[in-house]
This record gives sequence, structure tokens and C-alpha cells, in this order.
Amino acid sequence: MGQVSFWGMQHGLGVTSSTAAIAALIGMEYQIRTLISQPQWSDRTLERSFHKAINQYNRHSEHDSGSGLDALERVIKSNKMERDTVKNYTLMLERERLDLLRGTDKKEKFQFENSNEVIEVIYQRASQYYDAILLDVHSGNNSVIIDNTLGKSDLIVVCVNQNITLLEKYFDENKESWNMALNEVPHVLLINQYDPNSKYKVRNIMKKYNYKGKIITIPYNTEFKDHINDGDVKGYFSKNRNVTKHHDNYYFIKEVRRAAEMILTEIGVNTHIKSIERGAI
Repeated sequence: MGQVSFWGMQHGLGVTSSTAAIAALIGMEYQIRTLISQPQWSDRTLERSFHKAINQYNRHSEHDSGSGLDALERVIKSNKMERDTVKNYTLMLERERLDLLRGTDKKEKFQFENSNEVIEVIYQRASQYYDAILLDVHSGNNSVIIDNTLGKSDLIVVCVNQNITLLEKYFDENKESWNMALNEVPHVLLINQYDPNSKYKVRNIMKKYNYKGKIITIPYNTEFKDHINDGDVKGYFSKNRNVTKHHDNYYFIKEVRRAAEMILTEIGVNTHIKSIERGAI
């Protein structure tokens, strides 16, 4: 199966919230082992999005030096890595289905950048245990870890919004804002904060730019944003995953579900076989 990297050309595009939403739904609706992680320096927003679930399943998780990228770096340097070692250093979010690997506590960016090769090994070893690895990658192109992580991915989810300036950057024939990995690695376009009533809806974007690729959307949803701020992404999906089409949150859930299914299919997961009957949890 594979490694999926969520990435944006610039900051402020909802990359972390989309990673969290899709991961939470996959953890609830698919019988596969999924790992989520945020290989970034000085950013723990993905972890904070699942704060309540972390506290529910993991005792003494706050500032736990026994888990995460830094702890695994020490294991690698001591040559003690085994098939399920990464699993043993994660925080459980959904039993047997969704784990979170904490980010770094390194104080200096150059220290984290110098861990590039170690981080690559960590995710390579994780792929021996997990069916899907979802990574919230730092936006932009100014990092060797960004370049390496995207280049080693099986799928890149390029996050944009309906801002015409940003869309022009993505569809620019010269590809000046592209990461080089996009020329080699399969990718799909994800429109965050999506407004279906905008002039720049999916159909019109595809027509304007003569785009034949795959586009998924994550609509804006106030209640979901509140749950992100409350550290309760999992709680949002637990409460809303079975809502009917007349519910205010139905459209958001439907689009996240469609995005999750497309992403898993792209990395070789048979979503029909691996799906869990709704309401079974």
C-alpha cells in the first residue's frame, strides 16, 4: 500500500486539518492499519487536533520522551529497529486501526533538518507494519525534509483553495511553484475550505484549465473547525459519521468520505473489502 503526503505550495491552506479529517474517518471506517505523523519542526498542530483521543487511550502522554520521531531516532542509532518498532513508539487513536507518531522536540531547525536520513528510515520501517501512512508535510519548498518526504511518497495530495492566484500557481505551465516531486510522484488536487456555490467550483476549474486530473474537496464546516480547536477531531466524526442527508454536517462528511476512498484506492487499498459497516463501532 503506501505513503501519502499532504502538502501545500504555501501556508494557510488547511493542510493539517484535512490530514486530520481524512485520517479520523479512515480510522473509523476501514479495517487497515493507518499511521499519521507530522514531520515538521516546531509544529504540533496535528497532535493537538487529536488531544482528547490521545488522553483517552494513552496514559502520561504529555511530553512523553518515550514516543515519537526523536525516540525512534535514538532506537535507529542503537541498531534496534524491528518490524513493529515504530508501532511501539506511537500513540493510539483507534485500536488496531489508527496511530499517531509524535513530531520532534528539537529546538533548532538545523538539528531537525540534519535528521533527514533518519526520518526517511523511520517511515520506511513504518511501511512494513502499516497499510497507509498519512503525513502532514510542511508547506513550501524550502526544506530538504520536504523534498525527500514528497519524493519518497506513493501519492501526494496537493492542497489548494479557491483563490485564483493560488490556482494560477498550480496550473502555471512553467510550474515555478511546484515541488520537483510532483513531476515524478502521482498526485491528486484537494480544494480546502471548498464552497460549492463559488464561481470557482470543481467543474468550472477543470473547464477553465482543461484539467483531466483528479480533484477532491473538503468543504468549510464550522462545527468541524470548533472540534479541531478543541482537540476533538475524532469526537466530531464519532458524532456525525452516520448523519442523514438533511443534516447540516452531511455534505462535509460525504466529501471527506469520498476523499478518503479515493486516496486509499490510489495507494492500492481495496476499499470495498476493507470498509467497516457503518454503525458497527
